[in-house]
Amino acid sequence: MSKTRKFWLVSVNVLTISRIIGAMFLFPIYFHYGAKTIATILLILFLTDWIDGYIARKYHVSTFFGSLADGISDKTLAIVSAIILCFINKYFIASVILEGLIFVVNLFVFTQKGNVKSSKMGKVKMWFISLSMVVGFYFSKTDTNMINLLIAIPAILSELFTLIDYIIKGSKVKIEISNKKPKYKKAKEIRKMLFNPEFYDKYKDQAGLINHMYQDE
Repeated sequence: MSKTRKFWLVSVNVLTISRIIGAMFLFPIYFHYGAKTIATILLILFLTDWIDGYIARKYHVSTFFGSLADGISDKTLAIVSAIILCFINKYFIASVILEGLIFVVNLFVFTQKGNVKSSKMGKVKMWFISLSMVVGFYFSKTDTNMINLLIAIPAILSELFTLIDYIIKGSKVKIEISNKKPKYKKAKEIRKMLFNPEFYDKYKDQAGLINHMYQDE
């Protein structure tokens, strides 16, 4: 891999992980600086989701690590933001519950060797959530129930449709129960698999990423 591609590969992963780090600081920032400050920070963090995806596609540096980290960072940021918003807008309680259910379904699909690639519905959902949450923090002083509901609806509906989409796809995954403990490949082999763009391009549309972590019988 050229130095240029390595640079963009590292840059993409740093941007992705920045959302997890940013989410960790949202609570203290909210209680010290208020909702409008959070709205600005969230806008920047949500924009990194678009930026890292654009860079990954443009420079062909998409990896399975990036795909997994992207999903985890988006989920972490969305759940933490929704929890804080519950102090402002009670309707975001539904958002917290739905995000939790989506996480459970995704985790099940992954452990059952399903496809870990984000769905189009999931990506669209993230933009609706971004809009709802940024607006929700910006209009934090609004006490009108109807306005609060209207602010939360785009996030809630998009999460509901995404959950249904993932459940339908997850229902097609064959459940495997085995008492035999699998032997994993060496850490070096797994690391190469997770950070190799060519490996991702070859297997991204296939189910069973976890199979590649096991040693051949």
